[in-house]
Order: sequence, then C-alpha cells, then structure tokens
Amino acid sequence: MDAPRPSGPRRALFLGLPLAALAAGAFLVMRRDEPPAPKARPASAESTADDRPQQRAEPPAAPPAPPPVDPTATAAPRASETPPDSDPEARVIERMHAALTSDPEEVLRLDDAASRELGDSPRAAERGQLRVRALVRLDRIGEARSFAEDLIERYPDDPAAKSAAAYMGIHPRPRGPSR
Repeated sequence: MDAPRPSGPRRALFLGLPLAALAAGAFLVMRRDEPPAPKARPASAESTADDRPQQRAEPPAAPPAPPPVDPTATAAPRASETPPDSDPEARVIERMHAALTSDPEEVLRLDDAASRELGDSPRAAERGQLRVRALVRLDRIGEARSFAEDLIERYPDDPAAKSAAAYMGIHPRPRGPSR
C-alpha cells in the first residue's frame, strides 16, 4: 500500500525547512570569513583630555628635496640598470601561448622566426608543441601529425614532445634493438 503524499502546507513545510536550513548554513559560513566589525565606543557627554586630538605646535617637516638632475646624463645608464633578458625564448613562448586561441597563424610566424634565430634551443620542443596545436586549430591535421612525429623522433625524452605526440595520438617507437 502506498503511503499518502503530503499536500499543500505540509508539502511546503517538508520542502521549505531543509532549504531554509541550507540557506542559514551558507549564510553562517559566509559570515565566518568576514572580519568582525569593530565595536563602537559609546559617546560620553563629557570628553576628557585623552579623547581630544593632540595639537602640534610646529608644522610637519618638509620631505627632503630630490637630488638635482644632471643635464649631461643620458638614457644609456638607465638601460644598463635593467637586467638583461636571460631567456629570450621565454618571451616568444609567452606570445605563442597568448596567440594560440585567437590567432594560430601568428603562432606559426613566431615559431618560424624563433627557429631561424634560435635554432635547436633547449625549448624548441615546447615551441614545437605549440606549433602542433596551432596547426590543429587551422585544420591542418596531416601537417600537425607529421610535425609531432618529427618532434618525438628528435626529442624522445622531452615532456613537450611527448605531449605533442599524445595530443596527436602518436605512440613513439621503442628505442633499442627490435626483436
């Protein structure tokens, strides 16, 4: 035999109470993260000497004047103050990451320029991985697959090359003598 279903006000009570409890719990959790409000001090009819702000008899001291600017100084010393870019490829890779979703053609141009300038650098596989992803975004799947195969052949132990190969569904051939 089926149990009678609650209807009307009882049904609203059955549904409303748990929802109200959840809302109250969420409110309490959110309030716990807020810092407590500072306690207000009751205003007294009479102010004491301690309550009045201290008046300064002398004006505040003026900040020291900056050193005079030498008109013969040039911008060259300032350029030497900035540290040289220790990894020029890092900036290229950042730009490639930024352009990957919006302009995959730009990724290919950046990689071509970096390949001419930097050649087989330590981060060439990472650039190659970004090139593979850009080629896929341009629907040049065959070219992307061939490039990923070349990457895994040239850099078999590099994580970026392995990632590009896995992205294209390529399983690298085991190294060593075959049986």
